[in-house]
Amino acid sequence: MKTVVLCGKQSDTTLSEVLVRALQQYGQVQYYNGKELKRCSESKTFEFCVYDCEQIPLLELPDTILVFKNSFSVSSEPIRLPEGIPAVFGSHNGKAAEQLKGSHVTPVVCGTSSKDTLSVASLAETSASVSLQRSVRTLCGEILEPKDISIELVQQLGPYPLLATCAVFLLCGMDSEKGFRF
Repeated sequence: MKTVVLCGKQSDTTLSEVLVRALQQYGQVQYYNGKELKRCSESKTFEFCVYDCEQIPLLELPDTILVFKNSFSVSSEPIRLPEGIPAVFGSHNGKAAEQLKGSHVTPVVCGTSSKDTLSVASLAETSASVSLQRSVRTLCGEILEPKDISIELVQQLGPYPLLATCAVFLLCGMDSEKGFRF
């Protein structure tokens, strides 16, 4: 099972809604937001657990991806993360970058700059193209080389939900050759 930990305000549901809906198309999803645990099922080959919380929990699970919402607030509590865990955040999310400073995570930065790991190459009403601009290692240890990924959009998405969802898919090792559907 792949675990995705979303960090940010509980009232900020934009990213969690997009991510859970997209993951459902590829497998069974369990979603927990601190109050409600539910199973969103269209069972295929992957299984996912999405844990939505305000702060970074103590993580000791293998196959975990840490994703920061734009609403994330820095905690004064020290964080303890497994070495090399992928951490997805927007290039303008200084609070996430500050919280991760000194940790040994693998940053996956999403934005519009050539310095970002993932960037929007094009964005239209029903389609998008995302550029993976540097190599990343999936949770299974496979190295993904830079490439463009086509996305069919079933709903309009802003750049960060699009990029963060694409990052999760890539890090989970989902085949991007035929593109994704969000």
